[in-house]
Amino acid sequence: MPEVLEAFAARQQAEKDAQEAARQIRWRADAVLGRSILQERDKGTPQGEIARKIGRTREQVRRYQDAYRDWLKEHDGTEPD
Repeated sequence: MPEVLEAFAARQQAEKDAQEAARQIRWRADAVLGRSILQERDKGTPQGEIARKIGRTREQVRRYQDAYRDWLKEHDGTEPD
């Protein structure tokens, strides 16, 4: 039985690791999108227009921009690739 419990614990840890990896991948993708949105906004495109084009709300667009800013803070200014 100890082997079963150990294997089960390893499986649970693998699930947690996978969830964290997925969270990091999504955060990077959100940051890249946020950077693109900010670049488009610098060209004068309104946030509402961007939101409509990508099928999101203005609040969601704002969150993507925040994800980019948070990424820069968390990674000492290093751009997401």
